[in-house]
Amino acid sequence: MKSSPTSVRIVAAVLVLLGIGLVLADVATLVSVLLLIAGVALWAHASQTINQRRVFEIYGLLSRIGEGELGATHPDSSDELTLRLQRGVARAQRGYSEALGRAEIERDDLRTLLSAIRTGLIALDGHLRIRSANDVAQAMFGLAATEYRGRFLAEVIRQPELLQFVEDALHGENPIVREINLSGAAVELLSAVADPRRNSDGSIDGLLLAFDDITKIRRLENVRVDFAANVSHELRTPITNIKGYLETLIEIGTDDPQQVAHFLAVMQRNTNRLSTLVEDILLLAFLDQPTAGSQLEFAQTDVVAIANDAVEQLAGVATAKEMRIEVRIDRSLRFYVNATLLSQAILNLVSNALKFSPAGSQVSVSGELADGMIHLAVADSGPGIDPVHLARLFERFYRAEKARSRELGGTGLGLSIVKHIAMVHGGSVDVHCPPTGGTVFTLRIPQALRTVDEI
Repeated sequence: MKSSPTSVRIVAAVLVLLGIGLVLADVATLVSVLLLIAGVALWAHASQTINQRRVFEIYGLLSRIGEGELGATHPDSSDELTLRLQRGVARAQRGYSEALGRAEIERDDLRTLLSAIRTGLIALDGHLRIRSANDVAQAMFGLAATEYRGRFLAEVIRQPELLQFVEDALHGENPIVREINLSGAAVELLSAVADPRRNSDGSIDGLLLAFDDITKIRRLENVRVDFAANVSHELRTPITNIKGYLETLIEIGTDDPQQVAHFLAVMQRNTNRLSTLVEDILLLAFLDQPTAGSQLEFAQTDVVAIANDAVEQLAGVATAKEMRIEVRIDRSLRFYVNATLLSQAILNLVSNALKFSPAGSQVSVSGELADGMIHLAVADSGPGIDPVHLARLFERFYRAEKARSRELGGTGLGLSIVKHIAMVHGGSVDVHCPPTGGTVFTLRIPQALRTVDEI
């Protein structure tokens, strides 16, 4: 049976007192010394036992806190020193918990901020290993959140231009900005900024990379530049023709009626072409407005009536080429549209089909209801379109066969207008070339009213 530390301390004290008494009584000196030594040893043992218990109690409490049990406590000790230690640990717990709470709030705020911005951010250490990346950067480069940390950038992102940019930034003195082309990635063009991170001694300890996707911006800029150039070219041709024939008429006079009639006919054709081009440009400018849908009137309309209206306007062209236009649409189909615009879209598609189909062939206009959308398909039996052109076919002034398109007339804006008419109705248009030949354009319009402003 183990003696308690308190009893041991009492016995030790008694032995020490006895030893002192014997020394004072001048009894055998050797016995006195032995008793003194024994008393001191017993006192030291008792103190060590008490200190051990204190240490184990505090150690156990700290271990629980270290394992994440921040609210861990221990019953108050009767020993004053141990109690003081317990209270000191409790104060440290409270301070640690408060600091941890503040850190978690700041971390959540930072995560919210980083996820809200549309800039991709990647932090690298001095050896170009990835420390962290936000959600935008992960999506840009296809990074898996659990796999990229601690790995070298060159292992994870294999883009030569980007890696060269990072190397240049690591050995530079100041932040650098550069446009980077990516190959085989979801993003084609990036605006990249590299900001060196420095130690207290001024040496570079890593890099903070920021990326903005400017693919769409550059495409829009290119479209705008191309549009201006194409408009200038398309306007210049008829204006030059009209001006030239007018100058010739002024020089040679009007004595030859036959020649004058020829000149006037040429000028009339060019004037009509110029007028059509201006009207198409103005229509596209209107449809490009974000509020175009709210400025249009929509009404429940018979699909067959709209298709027949467009076909009737092209009856003369079809007759001249000995072609037939067949309309195969269920007469019960009705939907909310702007009849004028939808008629214009079908007119453009049928007109293209007539232009590029061989004489004596047939163009069909069909319609059906599927998933709340009315699908209007215009199919021809022409030579089809090379797949390389399909992705850009609805761009303004884009022509798959430029020489032939200009020879057959048209402004080069017809398919772009069709696309915008579909969009302003909340729909879409696409094209495909069946293996059997020909081309099929399919216009999809919601049966219920849903303009582009609502999607």
